[in-house]
Amino acid sequence: MVRGSKRAINQIAELVEALLDMHTPGYGKKARLIFDYLAEQGTVIPEEYISKNLGLKSNEARRILQILAEQGIISFRRMASKDRSLQGWYIDTENIESVLITRLKRALEKLRIRLEYEKQPAIYYCPRDRLRFTMDQAMMYDFICPRCGSMLEEYDGSLAVKILEKRINEIEEMLKKIGVQSI
Repeated sequence: MVRGSKRAINQIAELVEALLDMHTPGYGKKARLIFDYLAEQGTVIPEEYISKNLGLKSNEARRILQILAEQGIISFRRMASKDRSLQGWYIDTENIESVLITRLKRALEKLRIRLEYEKQPAIYYCPRDRLRFTMDQAMMYDFICPRCGSMLEEYDGSLAVKILEKRINEIEEMLKKIGVQSI
């Protein structure tokens, strides 16, 4: 078993799932499945065993393992077999929590910046090109899109604001669960 209590492992697993859903939609649940399996085994597991035991296609499991490794959540080690070399995967217990917290804080910061932008009182967009402009920019172009010449329309960002606020609250709750103060 990975060092730490079951509760801590579960919290980290939740962070892994949420983080991967943010960056690679669709992989979150399967990544959580792989993470839980590696945590349960607590040792280096060959790649082919992971895909076989979890019922995943080998290329899909490999892609998820690579994404987890890119995120700093797991690491690999070459393993020697009788007639070939295997790639074994394990949870990088020394770095995982700090990597996840750093990534969540970075995502939170970016979401807050985007939220401030969406809350600006007057944003205009081109209905044809989907380019967006602040009030100053729109005035500079006389409310005409510089790319296609269409008339700019006022943008209603209320839905985007609601979605961003919801996501910010979710990340703040995740950080609170593991005892980390948000920025």
